[in-house]
Parts: sequence; C-alpha cells; structure tokens
Amino acid sequence: MPQTTTPNYPSTQQELYSIGNTMYNSLEKPEYLEKFEETKPGKYTSDFITALRARRTTAFNLPDEDQRSSVHETFRIELTGLQGICCNNFQILKGYIHDGFTKDLWKTKYDEAGMVVYFPASHYNWESVVSLNKKMKDFIDLHPTQLATGFMPVTFKAKVAADSDNFDVKYEAFKSSRETASGSGAKVAANNLVYDDLLNLQNDAHIVFKDYPEALKEFMFSEVKLIVSPPGSASLGVDLIEEGTNLPVANATITIQSATGIAISQTTDDTGKADFPNIDPDNYMVKIQPVGKPMINMTKEVNTGVSARLKVMVPA
Repeated sequence: MPQTTTPNYPSTQQELYSIGNTMYNSLEKPEYLEKFEETKPGKYTSDFITALRARRTTAFNLPDEDQRSSVHETFRIELTGLQGICCNNFQILKGYIHDGFTKDLWKTKYDEAGMVVYFPASHYNWESVVSLNKKMKDFIDLHPTQLATGFMPVTFKAKVAADSDNFDVKYEAFKSSRETASGSGAKVAANNLVYDDLLNLQNDAHIVFKDYPEALKEFMFSEVKLIVSPPGSASLGVDLIEEGTNLPVANATITIQSATGIAISQTTDDTGKADFPNIDPDNYMVKIQPVGKPMINMTKEVNTGVSARLKVMVPA
C-alpha cells in the first residue's frame, strides 16, 4: 500500500507561500544578498534565487483540496439535473407501458422497466440512476411492438440512450474528481520542497547574520509567520445542508481544533450555520455531530484575512 505524503511545514499552505515570498524578497535586498555571497560565494546567484521562486510558484499553482472539492461539487450539481431528466424519462415510459400492455401486466412491466430502482434513483442514488437507465434501454429493445402500440414516438429510444450517456459521462467525471489522493500528495510534496528551501535559507542566515539579530528575524520562519499571519486574524463558517432535500441542518455540534490550539465548539442555528470568528490561522480538524446521525470528520485550512467557509452535505 503506497505511503501518504504528509506535510512537514508548520503552517497552512497559504502561509507557506506568503512566508516564502517575504523571505525571498528579503534575500534580494542588495545589502543582504551581498552578505550571503560573502559567506557562501557562488551559491546565491540569480539562477539559484530564480529556482527558489520557481519551486514556490509550482507548488502554489497546483490545485488544492478546496479547488478539487469545488470541481466535485460542481459535478454533483450537474448530476442532479441529469438525474432528474432520466427519472422523468421513466415516468414517460410508464405512460407508454400503460397504453401498450394490458392492465394485468402493468406492475410486472413497470418493475421490468425500472420501477424497482426508481425510488433510490429519484433520491440521488447515482448507481440506481445508472441501473434505471439500463433497465429502460433494455425494456425498449425487448418490447418495440407493444411500446409502439402505446404511442411511443420513434425518437424516444434515442433520447433515453442519449440521456443515459450524458449521465454516465458526468458520473465518471464526478467519481474521478473524488480521487484526490494523488493530487493532494503532489501538492504536499511540492509544498515540502518549498519548506526545505526556506529551512536551508534560514540555516544559512544564522551564519550570515549571527551578529545581526534584527536582520536574522527576516529569515526566521516562525518570525515571518507572525508578520504575515497574526494570531486571531482568521475566521471559519460551517454550513450544514441535508443531502437530497438541501434543507439546513440545525442543532448540530461543530468542534474545531488545530494541532496547537484548544477545541472550540458551536451549534448550528436554524439556517444550518455555525461561525468561528477571530481564530488563529491554521489547519483545523473539524468534527460535525448532527443530532441522531454519525459524526463527520473533516479538515479545513483557515488563512488570515479570509472568511473561510465549509459547506457540508449531511446524509439524510
């Protein structure tokens, strides 16, 4: 089983990029760069500094979890529309069965055409939609004469097939968008390289500025972090929505905690919202406990100056 790449940087991703940019700007100050070159001649060249910035840019440009989640949510919304079309096709097909078969066969033929999976399909069970589409297509192929007697237009078969194909394509994209392990691993690995660069720069700065504490602070990761991301400068809001109905989930307990902080809890209001203002920028474990339902565990990066929001679909 492949190992998961874990972050070795004590910050959020956004903090890492901001700290990197700040430290590289300091490095390029002529009076500072000259001292680095005096201490390690030939190392701190323009090409070396360009490579440092390039690794930061590469890491920054890789999509993060929020971006991948946004893509996944977009596919889910699009799937909902396609699911409605497929379920409507079944209702139309039932009408042709009604007119094409005798009354004693209606229930049997409805089941054969997909009635047995229609309920979960109509309640956003995507695999049931796939099954419903297959059953409809098979039924139309097996009973052309009776359906023609039931006034089914010749174009309906092609419509069911096309709508089924559209759903399948979107469903595959939806599933692929959930497979974020490799993408997340690449992002973390690139971030780790940036952090290693910053630690190496910090180590050299300890030598270069051993007698200049104020200059040294500009190359200390922890000191620069306090500048770019002050304590209490972030906020997080959580929105809970019931899957399928899109109704807000009230009275759920939300608990957030960073690796170095204390746990903070709030209860969602009648609109399904809970807010955590004036918290420290950090990566947070988020525990969501809806009333009478299993706990949901998530992580969320919260950065300074950003009103972060976490939208969570709670199973019905």
